[in-house]
Amino acid sequence: MQFRREVVLPCSAREAFEWHAREGAFERLAPPWDRLEILSRSGNGIDEGSTIRLKLRKLGISKEWIAKISERLDGVYFKDIQVKGPFAKWEHTHSFEESGSSNAVLADEIEYALPGGPIGSWLGNDRVRSELERVFRYRHEITKSDLTLWDRYRNRKRLNILISGGHGFIGSRLSVFLRSQGHTVAVLSRTPKTGDVGWDPSSGSISRDQLEGFDAVIHLAGENLASGRWNAQRKERLWKSRVDGTKLLVQALGQVKRRPSAFISASGIGYYGDSGDHVARETEPLGEGFLAELCQAWESEALVLESYVENVIRLRTGVVLDARGGALAKMLLPFKLGLGGALGVGTQWMPWIALEDWIGSVYHLLMEEKTGPFNLVAPNPVTSREFARTLGAVLSRPAFMDVPAPVLRLVLGEFADEGLLSSCRAYPSALESSGYEFRHPDIGDALRITLGR
Repeated sequence: MQFRREVVLPCSAREAFEWHAREGAFERLAPPWDRLEILSRSGNGIDEGSTIRLKLRKLGISKEWIAKISERLDGVYFKDIQVKGPFAKWEHTHSFEESGSSNAVLADEIEYALPGGPIGSWLGNDRVRSELERVFRYRHEITKSDLTLWDRYRNRKRLNILISGGHGFIGSRLSVFLRSQGHTVAVLSRTPKTGDVGWDPSSGSISRDQLEGFDAVIHLAGENLASGRWNAQRKERLWKSRVDGTKLLVQALGQVKRRPSAFISASGIGYYGDSGDHVARETEPLGEGFLAELCQAWESEALVLESYVENVIRLRTGVVLDARGGALAKMLLPFKLGLGGALGVGTQWMPWIALEDWIGSVYHLLMEEKTGPFNLVAPNPVTSREFARTLGAVLSRPAFMDVPAPVLRLVLGEFADEGLLSSCRAYPSALESSGYEFRHPDIGDALRITLGR
């Protein structure tokens, strides 16, 4: 049996081929709805003879897959075959061909056979073809988007970038993207791996000598706001992880001989507090509440670097949507079971952004050398009830099991009121004025792409 799908890319065939050979390219193409773990690699990327060993989890079942690059012709094609896995046969050819003066066509061709012979094919082929179409629709969208950005900044210097929180849900995806764009990435980590920079905000230690030579620092580290019930002790930990951690990093960067040209620091739309139906743009004043005070103190520490660093960017991020982690991943099981619904009365505004737009906007701000606060939210906010209805519709499930406010307060304490029941109709005015174009401005489209629907 055969499957084929094509996409036109905004670059030459050789450039498209070389993008697939870069570090991070394979991870960029992994669909977010699949739980994929890379167990080991041998060889170098798509060099002939290179292998990759994977674990794929679907429906609670783990499957091992070992693939090998069996053939390669530079700039023209490469082929991977299944050494071990769920198929009786799998040969996947990625071919690249020029199309006009500035485009190329990527064709993915797969020859496959299902186990069980004719009966296995009869029972499973329709489902396999549907899944292949789903997967390669996503892969081609990511490939085209990433190569469009590569083309836009092809003549710009490749950067040496440090990311704190680079092993977390959002930071790890940003790191993979930056590497696939040709940049060098190191992670500021409490448990540093090879090439990382060590630090421990709780003890105030950081490897200052290793901070030399970075062109940009992206600071995302901080304890998860929603990982437990808020009390005085937990709020103190949240404050220290964000404010004290930022202060430690900023002071260390102020002492290096060659300072970065850009410092990008996380913040949140909690800066505006509960603003009801009022549209919260970047020019709005500080709101009220613990989250607002936390965001202000967090940003104030980052702003100290304005004396040393040309571009200081503060990211006031909303709810980041991706099936691999964060809020959406926690919601999926109850919604798939038909137990999803709005939070509280459901009329509160929920500022959100697709993960790919979060990554794209951070990259845009970095490469365009912007400065200032930016609301990293989609231009079309929704209420909690609208979000629940849309997610239910995408999953083809009812979504009427609302969670009463008292239950949320009982489980999460003060975070329920500030993080889930408060209303913030944030709008990305500064981001739009900077020239960023959203890929997924509508909630339905954002959910469909990350869930493969």
